[in-house]
Amino acid sequence: MYNYYLKPDKLTNGVISKILENSWRNNPTIAKVDLKKIHQVLVEHNIFGEVAENIFVPVFKEKEKIGEKLLEGIQLHIDRGNEEPENKVNHVSLFPQKGFVLKDGIYGAAFGRFKYVYRSKGIRIFWFESGLIEYRAVYSTIDKYGFQYTAEEFDGCNIFDDIELDDIMHSPLNEAFGNGKILISNLAKIKKDFVRDYPIEYLLYPPDVEELSSFSVQLREQIWDSIIELIKELALNMKFKDERSDLINFLTDFMEEQSIQPNAYHIISLFDFYRENQTKINQSDFAELLSIIRKQSSPIDNTSNPIDASLLINQLEATPKGTENAGVYHDIIFQCLTQIFSGALKRGQKEVSLNEGRKRIDIVFDNHDNTGFFAYIRDRYQIFCPKIFIECKNYSSDPKNPEMDQLLGRFGQYSGKFGILLCREVTNYEKLLQRCKDAMHQAKGHIIFFEDKDIKILLELKKASNEEGIMEYLSNKWDELILNN
Repeated sequence: MYNYYLKPDKLTNGVISKILENSWRNNPTIAKVDLKKIHQVLVEHNIFGEVAENIFVPVFKEKEKIGEKLLEGIQLHIDRGNEEPENKVNHVSLFPQKGFVLKDGIYGAAFGRFKYVYRSKGIRIFWFESGLIEYRAVYSTIDKYGFQYTAEEFDGCNIFDDIELDDIMHSPLNEAFGNGKILISNLAKIKKDFVRDYPIEYLLYPPDVEELSSFSVQLREQIWDSIIELIKELALNMKFKDERSDLINFLTDFMEEQSIQPNAYHIISLFDFYRENQTKINQSDFAELLSIIRKQSSPIDNTSNPIDASLLINQLEATPKGTENAGVYHDIIFQCLTQIFSGALKRGQKEVSLNEGRKRIDIVFDNHDNTGFFAYIRDRYQIFCPKIFIECKNYSSDPKNPEMDQLLGRFGQYSGKFGILLCREVTNYEKLLQRCKDAMHQAKGHIIFFEDKDIKILLELKKASNEEGIMEYLSNKWDELILNN
């Protein structure tokens, strides 16, 4: 049993702070009892509201006068609360129970451009008042036939049923609560419910009503409360300094990843604490602790950080080929790809277990791209790639069919069907390219491959902040795969 350092959060009576500290201790699994406690707090905060499952609003052929339609809308607004509008009853199918969107993964899709007024797709994870959590594929179009929205069920579980939470890590529900950090990240972004006046508001939040729920606001504040209290305790008592300092860094890094900055009162409370206790604390130690918070409370810099391309290239060139150096090569490639695709690919992980531990993948990234290459193949070519799978082969020879099959075997219906094969140098380029084309023609998935020289070029482009150059380079790789078949 641990001696927990974090002060329990008041919002969930310590559940959130415990989950965060467990994650720091490399124990990311969430206890079912903790999920139930969080659910109860969500109920108490009235987070659950009406959620649409299907919507179809047809285009009416008969023309209506704009003035008459406006007057009708005004009257419906006046009568709100008496009964549901006829159009809502006829065209909007709500889920039978109240819920909310725990994770919103919808994005605009450019496929079929100008054939639609609007088109979007993606996923939404819903949490319902009964305890049911569902992962659903969402599709929406606005075209000459009208407005259509549907949320098709892919996976689900009920936290009050007899479920094995370890199995969640290998299912689509991993994106809901696969580990503590994922769950808290989602809980910190719950939107405030509002009364819908238009069917499209079940798909998109109008800017004038889009704000965080009171639960998420308090959650963010109380995590920072716990961090600030831990800093104060450490300043007065340096016992277990290294451990507690490491926990503070873990928490502040997590909050930075979520773009959650401390409030002004958090900073003020630290300065008040210093003024009252300056004779009791070590000045240099406190300054070191304060520098951590100063980094988090600084204005967000949207410019990309410069990378040391030369250092990474030198490390890559210095790594000998062969299986005995596979781990070193693997680590360097992970660093290179993290730098090259920063902003587009996130939550990079190494040595990830798949299919209940029966398979492993060298590297996995989440695809968060909005404007670059990964968004391009997703939106224009309909390539299913929420996860980007990467295999690293530190061989002296060219990868062959077994290496191709290994990467293809990591693809999944829910996780994605796009991957990158990393190798040192390809002597028969056309043959390896044909293996990739064969996999594509057999509908197994899409694979492109990088040699050392590709990584070096991409690093130099990233160093120069040449995102267009990276896009052009990767697009040429893509064209090699799909053209002249």
